[in-house]
Amino acid sequence: MKTVLTLIVFCGAALVLASRPALRGQDATSHAAREIAITFDDLPRNGPDPGLANTQLMTDKLTAIIKARHLPVVGMVNESQLYRPGEMDARVALLNMWLDRGAELGNHTFSHPSLNKIPLEDFEDDLIRGENVTRMLLARRGMKLRYFRYPFLHTGPSLEIKTEFEAFLARHHYTNAPVTLENSDWMFSALYTKAKLGGDRELADRISAAYLAYTEKQFGFLEKLAVEVLGYEPRQVMLMHANWLNADHLNEILDIMQKRGYQFVTLQHALKDKAYTLPDTYTGPMGATWIERWANSKGMGMRVKDEPDPPEFIMKMYKDLTQGK
Repeated sequence: MKTVLTLIVFCGAALVLASRPALRGQDATSHAAREIAITFDDLPRNGPDPGLANTQLMTDKLTAIIKARHLPVVGMVNESQLYRPGEMDARVALLNMWLDRGAELGNHTFSHPSLNKIPLEDFEDDLIRGENVTRMLLARRGMKLRYFRYPFLHTGPSLEIKTEFEAFLARHHYTNAPVTLENSDWMFSALYTKAKLGGDRELADRISAAYLAYTEKQFGFLEKLAVEVLGYEPRQVMLMHANWLNADHLNEILDIMQKRGYQFVTLQHALKDKAYTLPDTYTGPMGATWIERWANSKGMGMRVKDEPDPPEFIMKMYKDLTQGK
């Protein structure tokens, strides 16, 4: 009889375990329902302008993935990129390609200045100048321009200026699009694009492999930091950029996220998480994520110095590139 009861209990436990959803990822044991909103900055493209035809190819490839995977993304626009002699209509069409394939557009200012480095009034003027085309394109589709993101994630050199600008955003019906996850793709992209367009496939593959590995490390660090700061993982907001690196490897980045248990959600849904109502009192030179900012506002100190660095060869190549070596 004891043997029969033991068998019944064992079978019952097995059925319970079998009924649970499979958990994915190296640390998915307690994170089966992570959520993340994907955003892209610097539309139509990030980095040096490789020309209209090349930007069209990149945009087509990147947005095709967005459409195929039904991603509810928001792309932040710098309208200064649209104004090229004889090319404006074609460049505006790049923004329409994002909209046609399911993206929403936001304002990333006209010329991508830093609020830390120019007067507040000039920064506000640049924001207004940067909404004309984007607002028109959205209105044609019955949509409103509602999201803004700080260039460089610089929110001002002082708390007074930061507070004044936040009031400006509220008067103009903008919602700030904070960032909790990023992977320094702009650094990898500068090197990758040069290698790709220069025909160095071997180097491009080495850079992209380092990029994917670094993304995993950043996710692990910032997820853990979120728990330390908040006591839980919020709905995340991921910052990436419109560039060839992501056009060629977005599927792999998305696969990394899914293996870590993430579901893709809208930015609007992500920002309903209670974390985004917390104070952010940080001002200063760093373009820190909001997890770092919440830690700072709680008196826990910034942990930016503890974040994983990109591989040494990437940092050296980037330094050489930017110094013209």
